[in-house]
Amino acid sequence: MKTSENQLLIASKGNDLYLQALGHITANLCFPLRSMIMKRLSSFSQPFEINIDLSETDYMDSTFLGIMVALDKGLFAKLKTHVYIVCPNEISLKLLKNMRLDKVLNFKNEPIPQDLTFERFDDSIDIDELEQLKIVLDSHDKLCELSEENQKRFAPLCNILKNQLAEKS
Repeated sequence: MKTSENQLLIASKGNDLYLQALGHITANLCFPLRSMIMKRLSSFSQPFEINIDLSETDYMDSTFLGIMVALDKGLFAKLKTHVYIVCPNEISLKLLKNMRLDKVLNFKNEPIPQDLTFERFDDSIDIDELEQLKIVLDSHDKLCELSEENQKRFAPLCNILKNQLAEKS
């Protein structure tokens, strides 16, 4: 499914959730991610899996990378399940390794089922500016926890975001 459009798609099959990241995945595409996932998972029984297909991903910004880590940590802490990265292409794998995510996320090399019906994320989910700041801060905090290099890279951004949150709260 090659596309020139940058988008996150979602599908479910049985008790499993599938995300497909197409093109350049940036923070603006990620804001409804948590809401959409939680909405879908509320109807699932355990055990279940969340699979993120990165086979057609050209770029992922640090917010999306951090959201994957936060989602994995949260799911494991509460439900003892993980997020699985499915068939990452060369570009995606390089970005994951650069942030040390290859050490904390789980990988599958088997492709996602071909009979899935993907849909776009619900654009009607309204994420206010304060919640957007919290999402970006949380995702970067999770990246900082992974390595000293990430800490050096993202600490200034985290400080700016914390100041902005304090001003808006």
